[in-house]
Amino acid sequence: MDLTQDKTNNWVIPRQRTIPRPNQDQGPTEILVGIYTLDVAKIHEVEQSVNLDFYLGLQWHDPRLAQLIDDRHLPSCQQQLDQVWHPNIHIINQRHLTKEFKEIVEINAEGMVTYRQRFHGEFTANLDLRRFPFDDQVLKLELMSFSYSPEEITFIPGENLNGISEEVSLVNWSIEGITTKNHSQYIKPEQRYYARFDYGIQVKRYSSFYAWRVLFPVALIVLMSDLVFWLDPSQVIPQITLATATMVSLITYQFVLRQELPRMDYLTAEDKVIVGAMLLVFLALVESVTSINLVSGGHPLLALQLDEMLRWFVPISFFGLAAFAFWV
Repeated sequence: MDLTQDKTNNWVIPRQRTIPRPNQDQGPTEILVGIYTLDVAKIHEVEQSVNLDFYLGLQWHDPRLAQLIDDRHLPSCQQQLDQVWHPNIHIINQRHLTKEFKEIVEINAEGMVTYRQRFHGEFTANLDLRRFPFDDQVLKLELMSFSYSPEEITFIPGENLNGISEEVSLVNWSIEGITTKNHSQYIKPEQRYYARFDYGIQVKRYSSFYAWRVLFPVALIVLMSDLVFWLDPSQVIPQITLATATMVSLITYQFVLRQELPRMDYLTAEDKVIVGAMLLVFLALVESVTSINLVSGGHPLLALQLDEMLRWFVPISFFGLAAFAFWV
């Protein structure tokens, strides 16, 4: 949020309140809000952002402007936005924003004021990736008045005005619906609440791609390490070579996958599966060394019994861990 500091060291939000709010003695001014998303271009997991292209429409009633229409003997007219009262709305989660139209409003004979604008740019997206790659997200546009509290203006979602195009270019995600929320936000330096409106796009990740790209290769590596338990305990070099190769392969693969996600203070479902796979592969390496020592110590039967016990433990444990991490 863009904050500026005045000469008295009091933090203030830029605002414009030179024109009084219409009908101040009749309760909060109602602001009709309509947002129609033209395109969701891309979701950036690492940058925690999303690229959106959308129309924003705002409408409110200012009876003082009806006289302006009468004086001009016109059914409607246009005015510069800064020449009339407006709720001073900003998109607070914007990063880079471009406006396509001039900042004007249309006023009809009843004093209804309509503001229309097309925006496109990059917006902050607080993505919760704990269930990645089987996650759902809500991509938000956060609108807040920098001048008025919920007691002064109230946002009303326009019926049939909020929506999203059926031809978005977003890949690897499905559009599940939209949400709207009228609430407020407390700004601590100002010690007051400001009116806020959230528009959310509900999306769900297509998980089949990641199941084949992540779960299937990791499962193959774990099953490859399980072959250690099927070798004769007396075959020292093949056991050590196989166990070491699978561990190196899994560690390398994990580094490649981590480049697609930001560094977070929690483990995703994918992380849990890979960490569990590492432990199982390491178990195969430890068991190889143990069985070799048992054979060299004159206990080949005990080494064989240990192999037989772990042959099914490793694959069953891996698939159980994957089911728990992804679907529980």
